[in-house]
Amino acid sequence: MRAPLLGLLCGLLLSFTGCGPEALEEPLGESALDLAAGQRKVALTPGADDHAELVKLLPVARSEAAASRHVALQLTPAQLPHLAPGDRLTVAAEVQVTTRCDVGQVAPGCDYDPHVKAQLILTGDPNGKDASGPGAKVLATQSTQCSKAEHHCMFVFRPGQTSTGLDRLPCMANDSCRVNLVLWAWHPDARSDGQDEVLVGGNDHDFLQNHKVEGDVSRLMAVRERGVRAQDRDVRETSGSGTMSVNTTARAEVVYSQRLTSSGLEPGEQFLIEAEVQTDVGGRVRFSTELMLAPGPEDADGRAVDEVTPKHLGEQNGFNCTSRCTTHKVAVFRVDRPLSGSWFVNVVAKSEVPGGGSTSVRVNKAEGFVRTTRWGAQLAK
Repeated sequence: MRAPLLGLLCGLLLSFTGCGPEALEEPLGESALDLAAGQRKVALTPGADDHAELVKLLPVARSEAAASRHVALQLTPAQLPHLAPGDRLTVAAEVQVTTRCDVGQVAPGCDYDPHVKAQLILTGDPNGKDASGPGAKVLATQSTQCSKAEHHCMFVFRPGQTSTGLDRLPCMANDSCRVNLVLWAWHPDARSDGQDEVLVGGNDHDFLQNHKVEGDVSRLMAVRERGVRAQDRDVRETSGSGTMSVNTTARAEVVYSQRLTSSGLEPGEQFLIEAEVQTDVGGRVRFSTELMLAPGPEDADGRAVDEVTPKHLGEQNGFNCTSRCTTHKVAVFRVDRPLSGSWFVNVVAKSEVPGGGSTSVRVNKAEGFVRTTRWGAQLAK
């Protein structure tokens, strides 16, 4: 029965593999069998969740053409789910960068606002930094000009910006596909020889004095869908109304909450989370956010949940807001062991005036949201 069955499968898989006599003697790959049998599968990776940054500093060149590119975050082949033609890949990321100079600081290299660009590349090259390599595919690109007033700036790659159907890529043949998040920086007024730098992460007090970079504020993650239909995705969005005042004492507060379940989560369930927060402030304020999985809608303590991967959904990161600001957040997680009772995804905010003092911080609840996409346990793997 094996030869007739494989012959039938070959007929269904002309776009994926050869169908000569030799093909009947070779085992079909997992992806080919999945597609031939109409299997619907989802696999996600949260990536590294502890100091994921691979570099600490970006030299600032005088032009974009002269800027050196650096792989700042990476999903390795061991982390990235197996990929095949016909799969849909969605990559999400949060990356914080910081200017070496803060407001009020006067020093060489402090008199301009550097341009910074971030790019997601699907490639088989561990050092791939652009789309020129064989089979490299650019998934998305973002750019910003990070000012001293902002001091901290965020790149957030959201699902709608990166989701793509995959054709055959060279890296699929030997499972060497990876995702590189590449950063580079430049400004015409930069000093020569890389004397000026942008921090990948945050500063630990005065960077000009101690040259310390505080990492563990970035994440890179991905979801692979195989044969998945729209009805396989349970998408829910929660918003609000009116405005909410946020304290400026760095006390964590929940600004959005969505109930995932009141009857527990089961192993194999997988989630993609996206949030947006619109904030108006009366003066310069550090505004940081974090996504949390919690048993209550007001829980903001960020306790680890050992039954899921990752145990902490995301990082606390942010920027200095000076007027009206938009915050984006992304995260993924899968359930490894049963969780009973009610569970919520909470968007938690902290705000504080740099150097002390207070100002007004208001979240416009109707203009933001938390959105979850759930894939049932039957789609795991």
